[in-house]
Amino acid sequence: MKRYIIPCQKGRPLRSSRSYVNGRIAWEYDISNSIFIPATFASYYYQYGMNHGPFNMKLGFYPEAGYIVHGGGNDDVGTYIITGIYSPRTLRMSLKKHYQTGTGNPQENLGHKVKIQVEWNHYNQQFEGKYYVRTRLHKDENIFIIRYEGTAY
Repeated sequence: MKRYIIPCQKGRPLRSSRSYVNGRIAWEYDISNSIFIPATFASYYYQYGMNHGPFNMKLGFYPEAGYIVHGGGNDDVGTYIITGIYSPRTLRMSLKKHYQTGTGNPQENLGHKVKIQVEWNHYNQQFEGKYYVRTRLHKDENIFIIRYEGTAY
């Protein structure tokens, strides 16, 4: 009997960014122009048995550059730059949050990257999904929410 070893995926998404963003049936109606607008959003996440947030996160959406997302913000870990991709067809985003070393909480901010995969929830009017983090100290994944708070720029 052969045994197959599956590597530990904790803290790592099962699908690549492109596969996640494009791997869903398209929405029947195009509502992307009202969702993917440059603005300040509120982000929330769940870690260590508690909710964290809201934290301001500025996001810009660039369809002319291949549906790129770019922005940044601050949270209880530190200051970060955020980059990624999105799909107006599936209403999904795959983001990478890169913390700037020396900002925020020195115990938590290792200058690391956090992967985020979210999709639009029409009923809750927010993006919902997961964050994934793998550092030398720990591996984790849990709930991540991005909500439009009405501040366009």
